[in-house]
Amino acid sequence: MKLNVLTLALAVTAFGAIAANAQTTVIEERSSPSVTIQSETPATSTTVKERGGLLGTEKKSTTTTTGAGVSGDCTNKTVHKEGLTGDKTVSKTTCD
Repeated sequence: MKLNVLTLALAVTAFGAIAANAQTTVIEERSSPSVTIQSETPATSTTVKERGGLLGTEKKSTTTTTGAGVSGDCTNKTVHKEGLTGDKTVSKTTCD
């Protein structure tokens, strides 16, 4: 008798677990992330070399690069001066 009651309780428990599992519904929505592809314009670079000073002893080189950077709308200007007093390089980057 105890075995029948134990079997019946086990069957009811198993049936309840199966019924509870059948009632669980998972709804999953996945949307693909929006992707924006920008056409990359190549960076353009211009270098100007000048000589000046007393008897042409000073050299100045100016390089301007446009379209550099992650967003593509940055301008980098580098000026390199060589003279009797030494060399000097200055860079400036401007992003809009």
